[in-house]
Amino acid sequence: MVSAATVLTPADRGRIAEAVRAAEARTAAEIVVVIETETCEETDATLALVAAGLIAIGVALPLSHLNLSILLLAALQAALFLALAGLAASSRVRRALRLDRLAAPASAHRAALSAFDELGVSGTRNRIGVLIHVAVADRRAEVIADVGVHEAVDPATWREEVALIVDAAREGRLIEGVVAAVARCGEALADALPPEPGRRDELPDEPVIR
Repeated sequence: MVSAATVLTPADRGRIAEAVRAAEARTAAEIVVVIETETCEETDATLALVAAGLIAIGVALPLSHLNLSILLLAALQAALFLALAGLAASSRVRRALRLDRLAAPASAHRAALSAFDELGVSGTRNRIGVLIHVAVADRRAEVIADVGVHEAVDPATWREEVALIVDAAREGRLIEGVVAAVARCGEALADALPPEPGRRDELPDEPVIR
């Protein structure tokens, strides 16, 4: 598990917050940065456990043709569930089977969508919120723009931002990558959605650590 202290120091948080304030000074849009410090794959492990239970229940029908006693049938089902649950819950097994590489993109995307709604990015006036989501343990980054921004900014902009974060993270410069992505976001939004006099700051400038 990656702790928040390992990922961001107070100085790092301040740098990101200042970058967000500088970017938002140039636009009416709202920018939120989220850093996920725990793997998003845990959700997939839970789903795998549920699937293991369903499989164990499902084998009852074919096993019933063997004329087994109820106690033996229940014991076989329990043994199968424990075996499958052990595999599903083991991150080592998932890594060995390379399932983590398949699950990580979908898991990180679900976490980003969840953060988008939970943090109110989808509830800004005129729907002009932007979420920069970084899943550190899963090594994924994503930018989600609300409908008001999506209609005004070329989607290729978000791919550029993701590349800035990912490339910097590979070189051990995650914070620099996030700050650069926020600045690039501000540039794009400044042209499409200029500042509105009197508009209040609706969302936090400090990065959200989850």
